[in-house]
Amino acid sequence: MFHCIASAEARKLEWLKKMIVAALILVLSLAALIQFAAFAWRAAFLSEATAELPADTDKSIEMSGFEEASAYGRLCPELEGGGLRLGTVNLYRTSLQIVTSLGESIMPSAAVWAQREMVLCTRYATVTLAQRIERNHRVAAELSSY
Repeated sequence: MFHCIASAEARKLEWLKKMIVAALILVLSLAALIQFAAFAWRAAFLSEATAELPADTDKSIEMSGFEEASAYGRLCPELEGGGLRLGTVNLYRTSLQIVTSLGESIMPSAAVWAQREMVLCTRYATVTLAQRIERNHRVAAELSSY
């Protein structure tokens, strides 16, 4: 009888070890997936933010802030293709504002980094707005040719 109880305890312990290993693998896989998604989003964000403004774009499109570029984006109609895509960038910028406000007293270098990132957010909004305006000019030119 005692042998059966010890054997059952041993099987339960083996099963528990296997479940812990499986849970650890799941957690590490999810962490790697989240990290990959964040890096992929950041790469796309930086690619767009560092892109050149279209050649025929007026220099007056340079925006002084993210809110201004976002407001112009809401006013400018999208005649072709997708939208301005500022939702995730706005969320990122909001988190950067929190880092800036907390970082000024705790870690000034984090606040400086967050300020640089917020400038990139503004640049991203400006570039996407300029691309929208360029697409709208192209569509208007096509329509006027008829």
